[in-house]
Amino acid sequence: MTQTFFVTGTDTGVGKTAVTCALVRSLTAAGYRARAIKPIETGCAVSADGELLPADALAHRAASGLAELPLERFIRYRLREPLAPAVAAERAGVDLDISTCLELIRTAQTETDILLVEGAGGLLVPFTGTARNGYQTVADVIETLGVPVLVVARARLGTLNHVLLTWEELRRRNLVCAGVILNDVDAEAGLEREDNARVLRTFGVPVLAELPYTAHLESHLADVVRCITGSPRRERS
Repeated sequence: MTQTFFVTGTDTGVGKTAVTCALVRSLTAAGYRARAIKPIETGCAVSADGELLPADALAHRAASGLAELPLERFIRYRLREPLAPAVAAERAGVDLDISTCLELIRTAQTETDILLVEGAGGLLVPFTGTARNGYQTVADVIETLGVPVLVVARARLGTLNHVLLTWEELRRRNLVCAGVILNDVDAEAGLEREDNARVLRTFGVPVLAELPYTAHLESHLADVVRCITGSPRRERS
C-alpha cells in the first residue's frame, strides 16, 4: 500500500520544493518507488511560445528520475500569477476542480511506494473555490485525503510562532503531523537557530531535521526518511 504524505509550509518561500525533491532522491536511492507531485502551481514563468512552465513540478519530475513521463502526471493546473491558487485562478478565469486534483493524487498512488504531495504556502492558503462560493484551504484538502503532514519551516526569527500556529491548527483539525523540518534559507545565521528545535520539542512538536544553508540536503534527511518509511529512529539526546 502506498504511503502518502502531504508537504506543507509555515509560509511561502520556506523551501518546500527543495526539501521535497531531496526526500524523493533519498527515498529512490533507498530502493523505493518515490514521487512528488504538485496539483496546482502558481507563479509559473511563460516560455517564448506562451507555455506556462511550472518550475516546481519540473523539479519533482527530475528528482523522481521519470523524465519520460508527461508533466501532466505531476501537475494538473498551472497559473501565472504568484498568488494563492484559488486567488490566481479567479484572476485568470480558471475553474479549479478539486476532484481533478484528487484524481492526480489517486493515480500517482497506484504507481508509487511513497508519494509526497506538495501544497502551496501554508495550511490556510485558499486552494480551490471562489470568494462567492467559499474557499477550500490546503488544510481542507489534507482532511479530504486523510494523510499525515510534513511541515517545512524557515529557520529564522519568527519560526517558533509560525510552527506552533501550524501545529495547533493541525491538532485542532485532528490531522497527523509526521514531523517538522527546519530549513535554513538565509545565509546569515542568527542566534535563534541554536534553540528553535529545542524549544519546539518542549511543546511536543516532532522536529525531524535541521537543514543548514546551501548544504547537501540529502545528507541531513536520514531521520525524515526513517519517519516516512517506518524505520526505527535514532534516539535524540
